[in-house]
Amino acid sequence: MVSRTDWIHSQVAVDRDALVAGDGCHQEEAKALDDYLSGLLNTQDAAIKITSPVLGEGDPPSELYRLWGLLSNALVELADDQAKILDLLAAIQALPTTSIDWTKLEGFGHMFSDMHRLHLQGHSPWEKENWTATRKVELCHHFEIIGAAEARMYLRGIGGISADWGYEVLNLVCSRRPGLDVLIFEVHAWLQCAATQLKNSLQPEETRSYSRPVPGVRVGRLQRVHCTMVEQWGTWKRELSDLSGSQSALSVESRDVAP
Repeated sequence: MVSRTDWIHSQVAVDRDALVAGDGCHQEEAKALDDYLSGLLNTQDAAIKITSPVLGEGDPPSELYRLWGLLSNALVELADDQAKILDLLAAIQALPTTSIDWTKLEGFGHMFSDMHRLHLQGHSPWEKENWTATRKVELCHHFEIIGAAEARMYLRGIGGISADWGYEVLNLVCSRRPGLDVLIFEVHAWLQCAATQLKNSLQPEETRSYSRPVPGVRVGRLQRVHCTMVEQWGTWKRELSDLSGSQSALSVESRDVAP
């Protein structure tokens, strides 16, 4: 297993051209993150040090992508340190405005989405694989980590992560896609962290369009339905109940996290 320090420093761009191209982060960004997670820096000092390389660039806002890429990946790859990384993001968000207005972590949410939410746009290649038991455990753990990171950022107001992110994930229960046996762990993580807040945040009479299974058809077919958010919440509850039942197409271990 790769150590935390080795993983962090593997993210460093090999040279200036790679850095400009977005293929890796600045060496000092990696060092600041490693020192912070190793207990050598407090959260405030780490926030200052990790943002210093970007602020030293000619056009700081245009260089944020490399720092956001490092931290977006770290939230998932360094799951044991996720809470500390969230603390660091919150500290960055609280930094005083200079050439960058840190209050919204502009672009961070887009970076995280590009790196970890592409599966919400359609089926992913891994869904076509015949998973070994080990591979399935890895996938379930991976998506559970992603869901937990998103939900915790939502609860803390970090990076513009909104309730809509959670609703998108919840609607996976209506997808009946091949990977749902794995993706249900992402749904579970969101609900475990933020179910009450998601329910309280929805506007009951707001109308939106969501995909739902066609009634009476067990596999595959979906239809687009316009409904109020309170109606959709009820649909998600029914789908979760069905997925946790004895007639569910999910595996036993996946049914256990569906309720």
